[in-house]
Amino acid sequence: MSHELRTPLTVIRGEAEVTLRGKEKPISEYRTTLERIVQLSNQLNKLVGDILFLARSESGTLQINLKPTSLSVILDEVCQETNILARSRSMSATREEASHDAIVQGDPERLKQLFMILTDNAIKYGRPGGRIVMRLENTNEAARVTITDDGLGIPEADLPHVFKRAYRVWRGRPSAVGGAGLGLPIAKWIAEAHHGTISIASALDRGTTVTVECPLSGSQTSRADR
Repeated sequence: MSHELRTPLTVIRGEAEVTLRGKEKPISEYRTTLERIVQLSNQLNKLVGDILFLARSESGTLQINLKPTSLSVILDEVCQETNILARSRSMSATREEASHDAIVQGDPERLKQLFMILTDNAIKYGRPGGRIVMRLENTNEAARVTITDDGLGIPEADLPHVFKRAYRVWRGRPSAVGGAGLGLPIAKWIAEAHHGTISIASALDRGTTVTVECPLSGSQTSRADR
């Protein structure tokens, strides 16, 4: 984590120092430097937020406010925002529903955070022009959400470790893709805080599917059993 924090701070300082030294530069050069500093500052802000999230989750001070929550509504929001983020790579996200809806006892903000982590990964490691498919279905007792991409995939040897903190899969990954390896540990914590599970299936050069299951609320469980 210290490396992840120091690197962008060093780059920000270097960019600023180089820009301040020497002769006056065209406005376009100043703009480019400022855009780079803003980008690195955003990365730092996200990293610090992730570290604080995990620290609070371990200390027991992170609150999960459970209430009847529609996964269909949350996934609609996630799909819309994912499509906006995916435009830079000419990718698209679509929704599929095998069930009309799924009501779980959940915290809407945290569940949205969980699924945005998964779609963000799908964008990072997907192929330009590729697709992300989000599918919702009900089993007898649980709501199942799968998020599938047609990207680079994960080597089999790495799959048992992807939920470990700060673990990153490097093989075949674009050098420009950053991250501190905290997203999936946070996603796992959120799923388990909802008494659910999360798992990953992947094949190199074929893509990845992440499956999240959460218990249905009592009324929907009764209907599903009929």
